[in-house]
Amino acid sequence: MEAEAKCREWDVFETDGQCAVCGKKAVFAPIKPGFSLRETRCSACQASRRTRDVARVLAQMAVGTGVRHLPEALVPMAGWRVFEAQAAGPLHDKLRCLPGYVSSEYVPELAQPGTCSQAGLRCEDLESLSFADAAFDLIVTQDILEHVADPWQAFDEVWRVLAPGGRHIFTVPMHEGHATTVRVRYDKGGRRDVLPPVHHGDPVRQGGSLVVTDFGDDLPKLLTHRGQPTIVASHVAFYKPSEMPGIIEGDLHELYVKAWQAGEKAGFLRYNSVVFVTEKPA
Repeated sequence: MEAEAKCREWDVFETDGQCAVCGKKAVFAPIKPGFSLRETRCSACQASRRTRDVARVLAQMAVGTGVRHLPEALVPMAGWRVFEAQAAGPLHDKLRCLPGYVSSEYVPELAQPGTCSQAGLRCEDLESLSFADAAFDLIVTQDILEHVADPWQAFDEVWRVLAPGGRHIFTVPMHEGHATTVRVRYDKGGRRDVLPPVHHGDPVRQGGSLVVTDFGDDLPKLLTHRGQPTIVASHVAFYKPSEMPGIIEGDLHELYVKAWQAGEKAGFLRYNSVVFVTEKPA
């Protein structure tokens, strides 16, 4: 009953039944009952709720606040230089029609950033991008930066390749009510776990992606203090802070491990859908 109540609460945010990514009429539901509502999927294109919220923010950037669906904004975006740090997925499928669109994945097996695999997949490392300064008007990253060894270096690199007036629109799982916390440090001696290891789901890597940083709701302030003005552009609240996992350590980590072993990790790692935007002054 609690999950059903949450779904009804969630439905009020998409009352037109139209997906913000593909523009089609659709049904939006969790992959499995009890899974995080941030990951509800469009029945037409499989875009998650966080991706649909990113699409809305993009559409409003391009056209104005009255627009809710990305397909309406693609023509005004035709002159934008866009980099997405993901080379697959529903948002990629829509944006790839733009003439100035570039996408990549992090492929450690390739020699260096900027190289391509035999299949044409471009490799880029967010900590050391191969692009020239001011190369893009828009950069999109979704749920990547929490896995980067040095996320602040990645934020600096994104800032470097943004053109004046450009924007970085991004998502990370936000630990509301908590300060940003380092889980893993890397130094000359290699990896050092500051807190017990936590992994998020990853379609490429078996076992998931290691979480290096738990970002708290102080993230916009931290970036702004670094000279990278950042705001919360969209915050859809499904859960109270007390209903979300917080910083996973101690007894809470034991509960996380049990949920993972039972195949219920996506029900344990519940977050609200938050979209951040960093804008480089013109």
